[in-house]
Amino acid sequence: MSLALVLSGGAARGAFHLGILHYIEENNIQIDAYSGSSIGAIISASHASGVKAKEQLKIFSSKEVKKVLKFNYFKNGLIKIDTNHPLLNDLLPIAKLEDIPKKVFVNAYDIKQKKLHYFDQGDTHTLCIASSALVPLFKPINYEKKYLIDGGLIDNLPIRPFLETKHEICSIDLMPRRQYTTKKRVFNPIKIAKRKLFSHWIDNANYSIKHSDYYITNQKILNFKMFTFKELNECFNLGYKEAQKHFLDIL
Repeated sequence: MSLALVLSGGAARGAFHLGILHYIEENNIQIDAYSGSSIGAIISASHASGVKAKEQLKIFSSKEVKKVLKFNYFKNGLIKIDTNHPLLNDLLPIAKLEDIPKKVFVNAYDIKQKKLHYFDQGDTHTLCIASSALVPLFKPINYEKKYLIDGGLIDNLPIRPFLETKHEICSIDLMPRRQYTTKKRVFNPIKIAKRKLFSHWIDNANYSIKHSDYYITNQKILNFKMFTFKELNECFNLGYKEAQKHFLDIL
């Protein structure tokens, strides 16, 4: 079996991805290709480059991470990423996507051309940062005459690079839809407006889930905050336990 992993965006919830990857490493499961959005893009490129899951967790848990993220004084985004910080080299040691031993796709959206790209070539640092440039928190990234932002705003489970391949697709979702009870919902115009605003995002998520051979998530992920690093270990352990449930079936 040729297995491709698709890792969604979800900021600090990415520790869930790392828990699953740690289980994969422990059981010598072969991953042949990766596709990722936002934090999923960073983790995909890092893992495909040979950086183990627990080493990534250590990097994300370190105090140095806060030095990589700098206040941008409201200039095209509240926060910018220090691309010269050596921590990025530890996390993403291979400079070009095409030089990574395993195929990696990183998605990002060009707001100039209004086009979503799935990059498998180019500067690893820049493209992974672009895939994570969630506006308005982060400023868009200029790259090869493109103005790139977080691809997860359009396609958070980027399976499309694998649809015409022989890979079995395993999608891991950090942004599962909430499960509602049968209790009658209260009319809430704000929630209705949000659903309309994100209808394209939801349609793409549903398409990806439908066309995945395996889909892994857990409703408990929604309890983890996305913009704090205080819960990484708990989220990591949740991912590891979820992997234990699924991978025997997958294999």
